Amino acid sequence: MNARGWAGFLGATVVALGLGGGAARASDGIEKGRALAERLCARCHMVPGQAEKRTANEIPGFAAVARRRGQTPEGIVVWLRSVPPMMPNHHLSQDEMYALAAFIMTLGEAGRR
Repeated sequence: MNARGWAGFLGATVVALGLGGGAARASDGIEKGRALAERLCARCHMVPGQAEKRTANEIPGFAAVARRRGQTPEGIVVWLRSVPPMMPNHHLSQDEMYALAAFIMTLGEAGRR
């Protein structure tokens, strides 16, 4: 999905949430992302007490990724699409990438309050 498509998706999500029925759909996407993260990513990115990486060899926690300045779901998806060489290629679908990004972004909310 390009930037225009993502903007349209976000706009549609905001409208749907405002109409009431979208909250369940948004929650479903986040739960799908949580399930993916727990199955594929938790061992490296969801370690209790894990923070931002300080050196190139460290692995950042998802909460730290979500709290990065200027971080967006689209930024996470772009990074996932690039199949970073230091990570396994889980062959995620576009929908799975967006669900995972939505879940990751929820982890940064507590640190922003």
